[in-house]
Amino acid sequence: MTAEERDYLFDVGVSLGNVLYRQCELLLEMIDEMDRRDEFVIKIASLENEGDLIFHEFGFKFSEIEITPSDRRANIYRMESHLEESIDMINELAKCLVRYNVTEATEGYKASVNCIYGAVNSFMHLINAFRLYQSGAKGNFIKTVNAFDSYGVNFEKMYELFIRQLFTEETDPIDVIRWKAIYDTVREVFEAFETCADDCYHFIYFNS
Repeated sequence: MTAEERDYLFDVGVSLGNVLYRQCELLLEMIDEMDRRDEFVIKIASLENEGDLIFHEFGFKFSEIEITPSDRRANIYRMESHLEESIDMINELAKCLVRYNVTEATEGYKASVNCIYGAVNSFMHLINAFRLYQSGAKGNFIKTVNAFDSYGVNFEKMYELFIRQLFTEETDPIDVIRWKAIYDTVREVFEAFETCADDCYHFIYFNS
């Protein structure tokens, strides 16, 4: 793999990360303007399409890049593909708000979106750490991966709290169904992030 090809792989990660970041900004804006949720969903879906195009172009170019061993090649491909899947999951979360006719964001949902936003910011730092990665600085890199991964751990605690409150304090069965589905989708977003973190740990193993 040439230096130019290596830079290209990082540039793809940065481009996909930027798409994810812009989606999160729209999710945050939507919280205060739920009456315009249809408009925001269209914008977020457009960004998901942008991510698809970036990944499809990457797929074509990646086939021409020689990377050995094959396990490392597969790891790099998984990293890019799971990042693209995270973009898909943000798009699905936005659609849920229209699908379940959400007119007002709960405090739990606001906290969830802020947690997603924090995770994506952490991931952007992680991409930069990737570009500068050296095996001698493995400890610092692992700390950066752990910081990103910790958002998923924190949300899992929040999820248990939200679901418990939902089934103990909410009296409208429709709201129970609605918000259980939405919180489950947020959980799937963090499961996608966790997969990205696992890819990073594998990257460390392959470069040890």
